[in-house]
Parts: sequence; structure tokens; C-alpha cells
Amino acid sequence: MSRRFQVTLHGTGFSVPVEGEKPIRGFFTIRRVLADSPEDAERKAVATVEQEEKYHALVRTTERELGNRDGCSVCLESIGQLSWFRWHFSRHSSSFIGGAIGGFLGGVLGLVINSLRRR
Repeated sequence: MSRRFQVTLHGTGFSVPVEGEKPIRGFFTIRRVLADSPEDAERKAVATVEQEEKYHALVRTTERELGNRDGCSVCLESIGQLSWFRWHFSRHSSSFIGGAIGGFLGGVLGLVINSLRRR
């Protein structure tokens, strides 16, 4: 029986444009998936991201700016199982960094963005 998972993925090596700023290298994004195990949830979340047009745009931007995409990867940052109630009634964002992410998570990701900019 499938379970509900929330998966945080970390994309590294990508050139992520930031309006009015220098590009940052990498992103975080959250996906919710139904899966039989945490490993299956990770695979499904990564596959979902890799099918999205925004991901393909990041790959093209990275290839254009850096000349290749050899250092690009998407891997698991964290995973958790969600209750039925949280699955249906809690808010989440499937945006990449730079999208509409608010609250505590937005503050944490803001710190991460600043850290990535300094590298």
C-alpha cells in the first residue's frame, strides 16, 4: 500500500538566475509523492523534477553559462512520511528556489541562497 511522502531535493551545480543578482549555484525544491518506501519516494520525486520544463530550462542555462552540465545533480536532502491530514490540508510549494516560498522555510532558504552566493 502506498504511503504519502514529502521529499526535499537539493540540486547542485546548476546556474540558477536570480532577478537583479548574480546567479546562484544550486536549488532546493519540495515534492510530495505516493510511494511504497522512502527509496521509491526519492526515485519518484527526482523523476518528477527531471520531467519539468523549469528543470530543463535550468539545464540549458547552466550549459550556456558554464559550457557544460557535468557538475549538475539532484539528490535527496530530506524525506518524511505525511499523515492523511497533512497531505490534504497543509500548504507546500513545489517551486524551485526563487519561487513563492514563505514562512520559516523561506527564511531558512534565504540563508542558504546567501551562502551559495558567497561561494
